Amino acid sequence: MMPFLRKIYVLFSTLCLLTLMGCEERLTPEEIESRRVYSELMNSFQFPYQLHRPDSIYELPEPLREISGLGITSTGEVGCVQDERGLIFIYDTEVREINRRIGFAKDADYEGITFVGADAFVLKNNGNIYRVTTFDTGKPSKEKYKSLLNQKNNTKGIAYEPAKNRILVTCQDGYRTNGNLVERLAIFAYDIDSNTVADSVAYHLTLDEAKLYATLAAPESYEAVFPMFFEGSRRTFPAYSSAIAVHPKTDDIYIASGSARLLFILNSDGKLVHIERLREDYYLQIEGMAFREDGTLLLASEGKKEPGVLYEFKAK
Repeated sequence: MMPFLRKIYVLFSTLCLLTLMGCEERLTPEEIESRRVYSELMNSFQFPYQLHRPDSIYELPEPLREISGLGITSTGEVGCVQDERGLIFIYDTEVREINRRIGFAKDADYEGITFVGADAFVLKNNGNIYRVTTFDTGKPSKEKYKSLLNQKNNTKGIAYEPAKNRILVTCQDGYRTNGNLVERLAIFAYDIDSNTVADSVAYHLTLDEAKLYATLAAPESYEAVFPMFFEGSRRTFPAYSSAIAVHPKTDDIYIASGSARLLFILNSDGKLVHIERLREDYYLQIEGMAFREDGTLLLASEGKKEPGVLYEFKAK
């Protein structure tokens, strides 16, 4: 969008929002200015992928029917985990088959994988992180790290954030603090240098933040475009996360919600800059997400009766 037209759009969006919200609340001049600045931030972001037109589609073999995590190794290979096996699967996209399998722990519910140098980091659904050192040397060793998260939080995604040299973990069902369940999309961090999992939230996304984005992005039709945020007297966040990845060139944080068919993008400051709708007739259940070094996006959808599928998207 041309700069002049973008300014017109930002102004129009802000005016529409103020009109729509005029009967519900009175905004201070500072709040009006804050929303104008946020609208400009949103409109400066350009989503670089055409998710309705994958560049490549791979039908995954039977062991990866229930794929639950996806990452890119330091050598550029695709590494995966699935729901029930303590194995790292290296999938070769050129020959479209599993190249090798690397055992790291007993069979359990593993929900994500990411790679840092020669090490693999695997997430269990109870919040434990397994660091599998030199995973591909034939003699891998593992260490387990616990956090304040537990099985009730249903941790579902893990990714490496290189700018801060830490691992990010998302919770599908909120998280507990002082015995109370907080329902918002929350991301915790594991510090690689100290081998510790932080007891505070690194990034988060609330229902009010999602609503604000929706009203600015679609000022005349936000309830139709994003109905999940405005249903009834909803107070809890409706989009449970299922995968997370950090863009290697922009440091933006991509969070997929397989159940809600949404893709959230936070910038490196943790600000929501974009929500992309996923076609309900196309992606069954996004469970894995990763980026290649050149910015190519990979999405993995688990299968039910049909095979799991890996989609690849080049940046446009």
